[in-house]
Amino acid sequence: MDQNLLIADETIVITLLLIAIITAITLRHLKMPYTIGLVITGYVFSSFIVPHISTLKSFEGMVPSTDIILYLFLPLLIFESAIAMNTRLLSRNLFPVLGLAILGVIISGVIIGALLSAIFPLPLLYALLFGALISATDPAAVISIFKEIGVPKRLQILVEGESLLNDAAAIVMFQMVLALIGASLLDQNISVSHTSVQFASSVLTSFVGGILVGLVTGLLLRFVLKRTPLHSHIHQTTTLVAAYLSYLISDHICGFSGVIAVVVCGCLAARAASDWIGPDRRDELNRFWEYIGFLANSMIFLLVGIAIASLQDLSVFMSGAILGVILLVAVVTVARIIPVFGIFGLYNLFTPRKVPLSYQVVSFWGGLRGAVAIALSLSLPYSFPYRDVIVEFSVAVVLFTILFQGLTIGPLIHRLGLGQTRLVKQFHQIYTDLVTCRSGELNLQNSPMSNIIDHETARMFVKEYRAMSASKAEKIRDFWSEIRKHPDRREILKLFWLEALRFEQKQYRQLYDEGLILPAVYAALQFHAASREDLIQSGDYHPGKSEAGPGARFRKWVTWLMNRIAPESRISRFLTRRSEMNRIFIAIALAVAASATTRYLRELAGVVCLKTDDIADTLSVYKRIENDARAYLQSDLVRASPCLKDISAFIAERTAGAGMIAELHKHLQDGAGDEKILTRYIDRLIDEKNNARIQLVRSCR
Repeated sequence: MDQNLLIADETIVITLLLIAIITAITLRHLKMPYTIGLVITGYVFSSFIVPHISTLKSFEGMVPSTDIILYLFLPLLIFESAIAMNTRLLSRNLFPVLGLAILGVIISGVIIGALLSAIFPLPLLYALLFGALISATDPAAVISIFKEIGVPKRLQILVEGESLLNDAAAIVMFQMVLALIGASLLDQNISVSHTSVQFASSVLTSFVGGILVGLVTGLLLRFVLKRTPLHSHIHQTTTLVAAYLSYLISDHICGFSGVIAVVVCGCLAARAASDWIGPDRRDELNRFWEYIGFLANSMIFLLVGIAIASLQDLSVFMSGAILGVILLVAVVTVARIIPVFGIFGLYNLFTPRKVPLSYQVVSFWGGLRGAVAIALSLSLPYSFPYRDVIVEFSVAVVLFTILFQGLTIGPLIHRLGLGQTRLVKQFHQIYTDLVTCRSGELNLQNSPMSNIIDHETARMFVKEYRAMSASKAEKIRDFWSEIRKHPDRREILKLFWLEALRFEQKQYRQLYDEGLILPAVYAALQFHAASREDLIQSGDYHPGKSEAGPGARFRKWVTWLMNRIAPESRISRFLTRRSEMNRIFIAIALAVAASATTRYLRELAGVVCLKTDDIADTLSVYKRIENDARAYLQSDLVRASPCLKDISAFIAERTAGAGMIAELHKHLQDGAGDEKILTRYIDRLIDEKNNARIQLVRSCR
């Protein structure tokens, strides 16, 4: 019996994976987001295919367990988003994200509860319960559209950051209202003031406790990654265990927010991977979690579609209460409008970096509901009063947001001018044609097969590809001629700004991986580059100002304070020398990266047949950055610095060490030498690199 049950479970899993594969292949040819297609596929499969195939009877009437969604898939989805998130951009936009994730959920839940209890024959507490579970957004479909269209990263971080954190607030609110319903059924006296204090305390305890659990598990994960810099399987297994462990300890054992614990653990995992494992292993870890995210999203959205199909009364409810469904959707929509525009409007009053109205509109319309709402509604006991109504309401709203909002968010983004324009797409198409033709020609000439292919045949093909390359080059020259007359030419030239920033960030990453700059310096440089990228994507094509990250501002303030309080103390001298050392490293990195980026831009302009005069602004900015950095390094202030000798010795040692590590990695990949000896040697060199950073910082004392 147990063996048959196991086989049945395996059949279900394999069937779902096969459906996901077929759906993914099919949706490649349709203009439909993958997650939305999965929901539709799950519904069609359960409603129209399962009843007619006897081997699929195990799916008939199947209602997915809420534990599967909340404890099996949710930690994976959250960790995958957290480990891939740009934490520096998140920290820069933390206030609006937290406002939407906490206040937004509370305001939305209260509005939904008040309006539903007034419109429908549903008691206030039960309406509030529905408001709590339906207020959490799940924009997995929207984020996939964002990546396809290429929206500004700040907009993506606002939407994704809110979705990561508001699940926690919604679950806490849901549990709190559920407890109030239980107390009211027991005829206990409940006061508004006592309830408010208890709710605020629960939210605070849940969030703070989740942060602490996430910190502990994240630090343990960091310790493991530090000790095993070359072992990919250990990295993947450890991060997988950490995702589940942080969620289970926080949610199931301690009663805190498991979502917040996983978010914090995922962010620490991203920093640990950045600090302690090499670029190849880091890429492997990222690809592993991309696959885990794909797998979890596939399963969870298929299960949502199957769950919708399993509700037998839903079609009766949808067809028999069309006006009620319209009112329900209108209530949820209004409850989303008020906190989004209200919180962003309030935030804009106190910051120079205002959130544009177009971002607010996309954040509002991109607030899809999904698996968490379905799971929380299905978690209610069958004997729970108004359970069927709450489940039907939840499914109706989820269907509307996924199908209607999910399918219209793309056109809305284009309408607001936040996605790639027609000119940008045209440029990418021509550029791709040109590069592929040139690559074909070069490969024909330089391949070892060129000595084997018949000379006449090879010459004919080379001539053909050369003619194609010339034709594509002429086409792109005509494109540039038209662009110079086009009012939207800046949209194309913006691509070169963004490509320059991408290459600049790559230089910082390489310097850091080789151990040539310190972690604090790398964080400041990446933050500055990300800030400039955000400005360019928002429409400022010539960002000249420099903006320090939150950590840098805090260190600067502490240094100033200590110099005022105790200027001769050891702490003050240490902070001053550390700041001086960081400034020198920043200047070195800027000089190297700006010089490399300038060369790269000139080469890129040649490849795409663009005159360098057209990107003179971009080139001049990078030339100025390089000149300013070199002037600072040649200044008397730096030459007289006591840190300069230590920094020079550090750079010399690490340059040699980076060369040795690269050579050993090459031997390891080529299979030349004993793998254990090579691995041990690389581990030792990586330890030396990390210790050298620590010793350099200590030298500031």
